[in-house]
Amino acid sequence: MKRLIVLILCVFLLSACGDKETASHELCGYGDMMVVNKKEYVKVSEEKKLVLDEKLGSIKEKIDSQYHPESDFSANILKKGTPIYSVKDHSHYLIAQTEDNRYILYEEIQ
Repeated sequence: MKRLIVLILCVFLLSACGDKETASHELCGYGDMMVVNKKEYVKVSEEKKLVLDEKLGSIKEKIDSQYHPESDFSANILKKGTPIYSVKDHSHYLIAQTEDNRYILYEEIQ
């Protein structure tokens, strides 16, 4: 009888776990990332003299910083609405312009 009660309790607990919504993103080990035009970019800490080219768009979705962004124009650190620019003569770099007019360099992950 005790086994039956324990079994029923376990089934009840396991069924309750299925009702919770789980995160749809993978954990991120890279840090500050974004996805633009289906390519992944990671923040570069070094400074380079580069020239902004055209505006590609802006961040549409900000996810938690611990997760890996997956959808186009999503980021795990940059705020929604942050403009993203291409870099003249350097197709593997992008630049994000923050609200306080700072520029952050990102490099494509290959």
